[in-house]
Amino acid sequence: MRNANNNGPQRRISDMGRPVEKANDSWTTIKRLVTYWSSSRWKLVLVMLCSIAEVGLQLLAPLLIGKSIDECISLAYQEGGAVDFQHLQWMLIILTLVYLCSALCSWAQEYLMAVASLNIVRTIREEMIEKLHTLSIRFYDTKLRGETMSHFTNDVELIRDALGRTIIQLISSSFTLVGTAFLMLSLSIEMTGMVCITIPLVILLSKFVMQRTRKYFAEQQQALGNLNGMIEEDIVGMKVIKSFGQEEKQAEKFEQMNRNLQRAGSSAQIYSGILMPLMRVLDNLSYIIVTVAGSIFAAKGSISVGVIQSFLLYSKNFQRPINQIATQFNSVQSAIAGAERIFKLLDEKPEVTDKENAETLENVVGRVVFDDVTFGYEEGKPIVKNISFTAEPGEVIAIVGGTGAGKSTLINLLTRFYDINGGRITIDGKDIRDLTQSSLRNALGIVLQEPFLFSESIKFNISYGKPHATDQEIKEAAETANAYHFTLREADGFETVLREQGEDISHGQRQLLTIARAVLVNAPILILDEATSNIDTRTEVLIQKAIANLTVGKTCFIIAHRLSTIKNADKILVMENGRIVECGKHEELIQRGGAYHKIYSSQFA
Repeated sequence: MRNANNNGPQRRISDMGRPVEKANDSWTTIKRLVTYWSSSRWKLVLVMLCSIAEVGLQLLAPLLIGKSIDECISLAYQEGGAVDFQHLQWMLIILTLVYLCSALCSWAQEYLMAVASLNIVRTIREEMIEKLHTLSIRFYDTKLRGETMSHFTNDVELIRDALGRTIIQLISSSFTLVGTAFLMLSLSIEMTGMVCITIPLVILLSKFVMQRTRKYFAEQQQALGNLNGMIEEDIVGMKVIKSFGQEEKQAEKFEQMNRNLQRAGSSAQIYSGILMPLMRVLDNLSYIIVTVAGSIFAAKGSISVGVIQSFLLYSKNFQRPINQIATQFNSVQSAIAGAERIFKLLDEKPEVTDKENAETLENVVGRVVFDDVTFGYEEGKPIVKNISFTAEPGEVIAIVGGTGAGKSTLINLLTRFYDINGGRITIDGKDIRDLTQSSLRNALGIVLQEPFLFSESIKFNISYGKPHATDQEIKEAAETANAYHFTLREADGFETVLREQGEDISHGQRQLLTIARAVLVNAPILILDEATSNIDTRTEVLIQKAIANLTVGKTCFIIAHRLSTIKNADKILVMENGRIVECGKHEELIQRGGAYHKIYSSQFA
């Protein structure tokens, strides 16, 4: 595995305590993200209409309250101090209806936006998984698995939050800000000026606190990441910890990391907690300014008491959207950065592709030819050099050599996980680059060194390459691979559901199941990549019998470290530094006393 260096987008910390990543090309990303709205555009229109209606009703309520107060005062003067309770009752009913309709509009837009955002992220996830299935093996060899997983979890959730809650708040806040300013100006320009006095203070205070808390939230995220990493490591390596009696030492290490997180989190929360109390102080200051100024203007006869009450309510509505917009801006930036990473994945180009006129490989005989093949994972650094040999139909070709000699690379080239840099590889005279990848791999049966099983039933795992196989075919494949008897000992037989990667059965049993999978596919060309490594002697005998049954009548390539398993191979290729240094049968190579003899002697010394 080679891991690419990926510094990723720049990070900054929001006042809400999560890392905020700044996008590199926001407008291009936004335009592309907007295209996903095509299937939900009518929902977005309805959301806009509901938001306008909600804001309009919310702004109407203070106006009605102010007018009701003025009318009650006016009627009281006309009636000699008596209050018109019937008029007051009707106004209360109207206000109740206004607030109920506003709540209904708020629920409607939340529901519509939630449905739309979930549909969009579902589409994005489907495109991502489809892209992963089309990418070449090089992508997985050069990318961190956790990085790819984070696209499906963290990045997609950032987009969902932005499309759902954040966009609604931005739309609502914008309409509220504009509507409130318009209504306040229509009531009194002087009082509007009084309300706006605290706005610059709100903006400056928010900026000041955000800059001061950014450092502490960064430390908190770092401490949390370290703690999570240690927890994961302890769980995976618990057997090692217990074997060497290091439980107390690990507990002390965890306690120290936990304290670091506590200190960082306390500092972050203390400084971030200053913001809201200070905002309340400014809100109260705005109330005082409106009350004092309103009283002065009312005493002069410029405005009425009802208008003062309306302004007290509007001043709250005017400052709240500004705070919300400033807060949600960070969420939008994070979502755009997440979308950029997702679009980068979606724009990845597979290195290995089918030609437009690619042929389908059919009726395979099994003659494989490597003709002067050269390849390197990095340009200018060849791993295999000028490799040439022929595997006739039905032959067993063994490939041996030290670590890094290029054995597995030959298999990667034959399966066309990578394309060669020079020369050519043919099957039955056809260059594999002229064939469709699906037909090529259908002609290959592969048993890897590390057996991989899905968290499904044994039956599912055996029939993975042939989903419509009958129960009888699955049973026969298991018998051929010597996996039948231990399968019957399981609680539910072939229907037994395995744990993740088959951890509830032994390594040898997992390998036998993967051999059964290859038996069932019955491909004309078989590849065994160190299938007997890390296996006990008794299980190795079973696997060798299974392989003997599997290779009958097939062209077979075996990569082996245990030379005792390949004595009967038709041809043994000995590799050193990416080249074939010897070729022949076991007895012939032993008599030569060359590289193969040295390797064989070292194993049986």
